[in-house]
Amino acid sequence: MNKRKHLDQKKRKRQNILLALMLAVIAFALFGRFIFEKDKKLDPAEIAPATELNKVYSTTTAPTMAHTFPVHVAGAVNKPGIYYFTEGVIVSEAIDKAGGQTTDAASDILNLAQLLNPHAKLYVPTREEVEAGEVDLTSGGVMNDSRETTPGKINLNLATEADLLTVPGIGPATASAILKYREMNGKFSQLEDLMQVSGIKDKKFASLEPYLYIP
Repeated sequence: MNKRKHLDQKKRKRQNILLALMLAVIAFALFGRFIFEKDKKLDPAEIAPATELNKVYSTTTAPTMAHTFPVHVAGAVNKPGIYYFTEGVIVSEAIDKAGGQTTDAASDILNLAQLLNPHAKLYVPTREEVEAGEVDLTSGGVMNDSRETTPGKINLNLATEADLLTVPGIGPATASAILKYREMNGKFSQLEDLMQVSGIKDKKFASLEPYLYIP
């Protein structure tokens, strides 16, 4: 008797589980149909066509980078070299970027508010150069190039290695020898002193003389 009662309870339990599963399936089906019918009723105007989305992306442009230009900063600065700037940068900012001016820089004659010129050479003179009259004061104490005073010629006492290499007949070895001589002996007092530089004799000096000058 008890065994039969136990079997009946077990059977009813299985029936209840099956009924619950069937109700869950029916509820899920009704919910899915409700969602489907709702989507069908959406206004097509509310859905952005793919072509409209394409228009949005096609009209979006990447931000353009600010135009930059190189300037050669040389002379009495701590880190001479070629630096890149944007338009509107002034001399003081260029000097700061080159490590700042050295202690012997002639800062009292510099026009620190002067705008930089693209692709120019910014030369910061020393006090010694100013006293020797080797600086064009009309430029605010900033020399654009070692050729400025005498067009077509290079100031031998201001020339950098890059300047010297533009002279026909001067290669890396000769340019290095000239700079080393100037460093050890000071400025050239006359062009003929070039013949005291290793590798420069009468014939070579004669070929270099038309391209060089001393103020």
